[in-house]
Amino acid sequence: MKRVLFVTWDGPQVSYVEGLFVPIFKALGGRGFHFDILQFRWGSGDTAEPLKRLCAEAGIGLRLHRVLRRGGSMGAMATAVVGARAVRSAAAAFGSDVIMPRSLMPALAILAGRRWTQPIIFDADGLPADERVEFAGLDANGAPYRLLREIEASMVRKADITLARTDAARDILLARAGPMVSPARVRIVTNGRDATLFAPIPQAERVRIRTELGVATDAPLIVYAGSVGPQYRLDESVGLLAAVRRKRPDAKLLILTGSPDLVPDALAAVPYSPHHVIVRRVPPDAVSAYLACADLATAYRNTGFSMRAVAPVKVAEYLLCGTPVVGTAAIGDVRSAVAAGVFMDESAGHDAAAEWLEERLMRADAEDIRRHAREIGLAHFSLDRAVGDYATALEAI
Repeated sequence: MKRVLFVTWDGPQVSYVEGLFVPIFKALGGRGFHFDILQFRWGSGDTAEPLKRLCAEAGIGLRLHRVLRRGGSMGAMATAVVGARAVRSAAAAFGSDVIMPRSLMPALAILAGRRWTQPIIFDADGLPADERVEFAGLDANGAPYRLLREIEASMVRKADITLARTDAARDILLARAGPMVSPARVRIVTNGRDATLFAPIPQAERVRIRTELGVATDAPLIVYAGSVGPQYRLDESVGLLAAVRRKRPDAKLLILTGSPDLVPDALAAVPYSPHHVIVRRVPPDAVSAYLACADLATAYRNTGFSMRAVAPVKVAEYLLCGTPVVGTAAIGDVRSAVAAGVFMDESAGHDAAAEWLEERLMRADAEDIRRHAREIGLAHFSLDRAVGDYATALEAI
């Protein structure tokens, strides 16, 4: 059994470690890899309790290290540089055989530590420096951006294996790292979800949830689940709702998010009625049922450069729940879902998506389409697929 130390850097509002990584790490135990987590974080201690409980239940070791927030980005950089000691301490305590930093600040800690006896797997997970340029106002010509880019390239060169989420991300990382990094050292892994948790629900449960939401059993229900921000283009979901309501005035949009307070500002420029848009924050273990009771899900994303490297987790959740999707096919690898007719690219337009919903997804063949969506989810977006991808990468070192 090899022990792997996963090093991550998160704020209190982020739950992807619990939702995405812990299930993968737990399942990898059956493939001969025991995971422990070192999380650099900020926020009150109470916000870490869910992760502590989940790791304890999964048999995953956990250490927390506070990020210095004073001084803005300089405080974070200082934490990362001196964080090499925290990584060494955790690796010694857990007896780690492999170290896996995720993203740039943990990568900086590894680079600052210079020599490591353990193999390094760098989970690049996107292009965070470029995301900051596109969505946080970072100057692409400034020193901070150049520093982040250098951290990224240096980490790809240092790592034995680098993990990316898309073919485009792999190509970009290889080009930036230079010819000394062979293509075999950058592997693609899937953001898979647990098919036993994200699954279709019985008709009676579907009716119950719709009744709770105030949505008729036969009324079109569109769902969006996830974060609220400019890159998620929530206004497009409302635009789709408007197109559907021209034929079906009883249609509604359900928005599931951990930040419901951000929704009004995100939709400030879009005319909509609160009677037609339902905003909910639900417990993580209840999300699946709400997704499964909808007729169509949305996955619109900004198509900026950095988005070429992301694979939206929500697409996996939607399809595993048997809910067809309309969204941005250029983001993530959804070719299999498009070819299977369970993912419509946004380029078709809102009217075409509304017609698809009315003529196909609300008619007699709806169950066949939902079943097919589930099959595609199982084949390409499941936890089993993700575990296989990670195991293959780990076995290569």
